[in-house]
Amino acid sequence: MIKKILKWLSVFVLAYAMLFVAVFAGQMLIAELRDPDAGLVDKTEEQKANRRTETAAIVESVRNIVTRERTPQYQRDAHSKAHGCVRATFEVFESQSRYNHGIFKEPGKYQAWIRFSNGSVPAVVDTKKDARGMAIKVMNVPGEQLLPPLLAGKTQDFVMINSPAFFIRSTADYRVLEKAVEIGQPFTYFFGEHFINPFEWRLRQLYIALGTRKKAPATPLSDQYYSMTPYKLGPHQMKYSAKSCEDYQAPGIDTTAPNFLRAAMKKLLSEQDACFQFLVQLRKPGARMPIEDPTVEWSEKDSPFVPIARVHIPKQSFDTAAQNDMCEAMSFNVWHAVKGLEPLSHFNQLRREVYLHTAAYRRVRNDMHATEPNSWCDSLEQYCAGNTQ
Repeated sequence: MIKKILKWLSVFVLAYAMLFVAVFAGQMLIAELRDPDAGLVDKTEEQKANRRTETAAIVESVRNIVTRERTPQYQRDAHSKAHGCVRATFEVFESQSRYNHGIFKEPGKYQAWIRFSNGSVPAVVDTKKDARGMAIKVMNVPGEQLLPPLLAGKTQDFVMINSPAFFIRSTADYRVLEKAVEIGQPFTYFFGEHFINPFEWRLRQLYIALGTRKKAPATPLSDQYYSMTPYKLGPHQMKYSAKSCEDYQAPGIDTTAPNFLRAAMKKLLSEQDACFQFLVQLRKPGARMPIEDPTVEWSEKDSPFVPIARVHIPKQSFDTAAQNDMCEAMSFNVWHAVKGLEPLSHFNQLRREVYLHTAAYRRVRNDMHATEPNSWCDSLEQYCAGNTQ
């Protein structure tokens, strides 16, 4: 009797495994054959109204997650664990005219802040696989801002993670994910409520999501980061990336420690400067380079990344109470931008609302008062007297 039960159980497990493989292969094939942007553009008033409803629901879920995960400080809903905010300069090169739009219109050098982070919420130790983030705030940027005057400063934000594609395809999918995270069951997004209905599985998205969870680099300064979503570059469309100038190491750091990435960056910048190439990838007409679907990586064979700016991070001491507090109060939003570099896609529209609402929500509850800075001095008084070490 036991042998029969085990036999049928093994048959069931094998059949289910084959079903899993078939569903995954089918979803990957469908994604390759379909128009990546199909169904992602609102064409009717009803679709626009549904999008607004979904966005409002996502904002509410995010607020609930931020409230639940407070420590007791209200943190970001994503990338809550910072490795630190560092001073940098953002230098725009003289380049071909097709790149000369927005902040890249003319050569110049700007002061900037960069926040490096882990992706998971709640925060995990650095030894675990995770997405890593790099957010750049370039200050005192000329040009007309995209946000209204009460929200805009004179900044240009570039927000990136260390993977070129995202695992959420649509606003509707994002709403399902946030609801699953809100109730503490994030894997139901990928497998459905009961895990047994293959029509509820999102195995392609799971595959991409697992790809974003990577082993930590030697330091946050040693990686390459990507925008994932597209932006205007004047009349063109682009994605952007920041690539470490070299494979920086921090020998002597205990890489089994829970916060070793902060320690590694602290050690490295106490001894030397670091830098990143800032790259743009122009969209090639006719190539499979969708605007709306962030799950599709733009091929570098069709259009390579081209360096048009340099991020220089000087030798410095950044791990102070005042600078860490400033780092937490600061918000990064792809809509802190000037005309010519407008965010594209429904996903970036969603980010506008979620980022603005989340930043305001946590600042009020943390009793933080922060405006968009125009310089390092605007951010911290210690940099107003020329003391930049």
